[in-house]
Amino acid sequence: MSESGAVRRRRGHVIGDGLSGGFWRRVVAFWIDHALVGLVLTLIGAAAFTLTDGVIRHSSPVVGFAHCVAVDEAGSRNTDRLKVLPLAGGPVHRFRPDRPPDRIRVSRCDTFPSHSAVRVKFTWAGQFTWARQFSYHETVDRPLSASGRVIPRTFDLASLFFPVLLIWLAFSEAAWGGGPGKRLMGLRVLHRDGVRRAAFKATLMRNALLYGPSAVGGLAVGAHGLFRATLGGPLYDPLLGWAFIAFGAVAALWGLLFFVSVLVQRPDPFWDRWSGVSVRRRVWIEEN
Repeated sequence: MSESGAVRRRRGHVIGDGLSGGFWRRVVAFWIDHALVGLVLTLIGAAAFTLTDGVIRHSSPVVGFAHCVAVDEAGSRNTDRLKVLPLAGGPVHRFRPDRPPDRIRVSRCDTFPSHSAVRVKFTWAGQFTWARQFSYHETVDRPLSASGRVIPRTFDLASLFFPVLLIWLAFSEAAWGGGPGKRLMGLRVLHRDGVRRAAFKATLMRNALLYGPSAVGGLAVGAHGLFRATLGGPLYDPLLGWAFIAFGAVAALWGLLFFVSVLVQRPDPFWDRWSGVSVRRRVWIEEN
């Protein structure tokens, strides 16, 4: 205590118990930042869907709802069977019976406010005695414009979610110590000494370790949707199916690595250690 008996208080940063910054604080901050980026892309997608007649859209809006209605295939120009066929080849199509489908169901699916598609479901009834109660299904979606036409090429803003999130978090952590989620939860991303501000190069590396594979996969999906008419349309959909399986396997292994790192590497997991930063919790420090 000072000669006057007063206690001086100042803002400081501490690591916290266990995971640096606190496990639940980091989890809540994580979801807040993800939701905000998704909301911004949803609003942009809603405006772009109308302005570009559906060429630019957002198929997975944060705020929205999906609704599918069966349509009359014979009377609709959007659902000609010659335009929408079962996919050729692919990772699971070897299980398809070698004969025409027994049933074709056509629906229009709208995801308010920024996505619309015609969905064709092909069904093959079970052909084996032991599997007679089961059926094999394939679903093919074709994007619709805002005016209801089938369009060959689209760009889905959902594919930009992880690239935008990566760049935004890297910038905000370097400039202000974190995005809105971290700031609301009282967290700051600092240099590993816990005092200096983290450099942009360090925060970019940190978020590249977190979101890099997902960002690359998202851009690949977006490029496929934008150029599939030039590349050959439906013939390239099987390639996308294999890519989804490979991407899902990598994402699962990457997620397992993160989970193990959070449990084992305390206080800083590898994406903080390798980039030379530390997440600290902002608190009041009393000094005599």
